[in-house]
Amino acid sequence: MTTTLSEHDLAILTDTDINTPIDPTTLTQALHSPPFIPIPGIINLRDLGLFPSSPIAPGLIYRSGALHNLPASSLQALQADRGIKLILDLRSARERDRSPDPVIEGVQNIWLESSRAPQDVDLSRFVAQGGRERFKEMYLDVLEAYEGSVRAVLEWVRGGKGAVLVHCTAGKDRTGVLAALLLALAGAPKEVVAYDYALTRIGVAPAREMLVQMLRMWSEAWTAETPGMAEFASTKGEFIEGLLEGVEERFGGVEGYVRGLGFGEEDLGKMKKILRGG
Repeated sequence: MTTTLSEHDLAILTDTDINTPIDPTTLTQALHSPPFIPIPGIINLRDLGLFPSSPIAPGLIYRSGALHNLPASSLQALQADRGIKLILDLRSARERDRSPDPVIEGVQNIWLESSRAPQDVDLSRFVAQGGRERFKEMYLDVLEAYEGSVRAVLEWVRGGKGAVLVHCTAGKDRTGVLAALLLALAGAPKEVVAYDYALTRIGVAPAREMLVQMLRMWSEAWTAETPGMAEFASTKGEFIEGLLEGVEERFGGVEGYVRGLGFGEEDLGKMKKILRGG
């Protein structure tokens, strides 16, 4: 049986620089430790209810990287073992066309195109303040551009329809924003939201080289030494804390953002109750 790591040990690992490999034995232990779910072929898969400080009920909200090219046993594990009823894909149309989601009997797939293309990435803007302010701006843009997808998952939660898996390509940015929203809506303090976000450093480790190359595909001129690259590739908890601050400033908080999507007080009450396992 694989030895698992404590929440404290996982938190220490999240500080590992993206350009530094995590020891294979330690990584295996980490990926078998809650909230991670070790299903072959899926990177960064975890249950938002499986770390002790989370207010979300276990087995309700999952997050991950892309799901293409999965073996049949992994598809079975998602549906039968984890009880997932909905897969929400946050990727672009181009990403979906290149690597479509699997069709799993008994599982609904939802994909809604964003209202606009993502902002161009200028690495130089990630240098100041370690990238915090630029991530804040970028993540607020995600919340606005993906309103349709956010509304869809909130409607699903409000209806009490069962477990949902939210994913993008790496499960870092778009998925991280939606996970932060759901955690905050359930009542998680910013430290808990930041911890969940930072865990992505561990979750993407098995595909670290591939993801670093994907980042460099934004521009052939980018290298690991390009100013801003280290910050852009990082998953520091303070980045998602910046988002929460931005949501407070722009919408009056997470509940204000949700109200802006057309939900009322009764809806908010139902969502929070279900998220907490009530």
